[in-house]
Amino acid sequence: MKRLMKKCIENIRAYEVIEEEYDIKVDANESPYNILNELAPIILKDIVSKELNRYPDSEAVQLKKKIADYTGINTENIMCGNGSDELLKVIIDCFVDKGDVVVTHSPSFVMYRLITEIAGGKFIELSGDESFSIDIDRIISTANENDAKLIFLCNPNNPTGTLIPRDEIIRVLENTSSIVVVDEAYYEFYGETIIDRIYDYKRLIVLRTLSKAFGLAALRIGYGVSAKETMDILNRVKPPYNLNSISQYIGEIVLDNIDIVHKNIETIKKDRDKLFVELESMKDIKAIPSGSNFILIKTSRYEDLMKKFKEDKIKIKGFGTKGVLQNCIRITIGTKEENDRILKLLKEV
Repeated sequence: MKRLMKKCIENIRAYEVIEEEYDIKVDANESPYNILNELAPIILKDIVSKELNRYPDSEAVQLKKKIADYTGINTENIMCGNGSDELLKVIIDCFVDKGDVVVTHSPSFVMYRLITEIAGGKFIELSGDESFSIDIDRIISTANENDAKLIFLCNPNNPTGTLIPRDEIIRVLENTSSIVVVDEAYYEFYGETIIDRIYDYKRLIVLRTLSKAFGLAALRIGYGVSAKETMDILNRVKPPYNLNSISQYIGEIVLDNIDIVHKNIETIKKDRDKLFVELESMKDIKAIPSGSNFILIKTSRYEDLMKKFKEDKIKIKGFGTKGVLQNCIRITIGTKEENDRILKLLKEV
């Protein structure tokens, strides 16, 4: 089997999701609020009428109409995917040949590297300073020096929560010839977007998701927007029937009830800011300012904390004691009760 395997994946490690018992889950940047608690009567009323013996709408037409209303972008400029991970693969399959260069900042979303390397591309990550700032000048120069096909900009960035101002993204577009993919998975917690400029820049693709702020992680609904010419290329690679009928239907209902989503977002942002103030007061912790629904901390008590989290059955994201994220822990904002329990544990240690 090793002889038959593609050479470019020989050194790739599988993306592992560790399953373990927990009382509190704050490891995956999910919303702590199950929107079905409020929308179940509406959803259940019509879901029995869905024809599960038929393939779903391959173009997700009704869902795209709701997304168009939400974003102000024309439906012809929208593509829906089975999570934004699928759309990342569609983009890379369209534009990255073997040996082509993809550039991004570091640390960032691990799937950019994984999908690029599976395609045989060359992946270049550019690290910032101790505060995980993003060096736009270096991204521009590296992309130009290497004739990069793609540049990934995650804004707000996962896992650091750091931000890239809109004018800096435009500077990348103006000063490179690469496809620029702006991953706005956490946009709703920040509020600033580049999505309206897809009509001005054919090389701009913006990705978003209903997994985070909308609380629909289980349904895997992602969407991407781009200029019509770019979307025509992406549609050559998108698999048919890629988003199931139930996900499409519930996505439509949630977008029709956006006021519930906005309420949850405001609660999460308020709790995030409150937690950040508390973290800043702790001497063994450096908290990174975040524009997302999580806070990254760096701590000299990493191993003590991770041991205590495990003992207390709190599932949290630790990045180990080596590498660019050494001694870092990412805390997803939970409910008030969950946040208070995490804060209590941190103070105890």
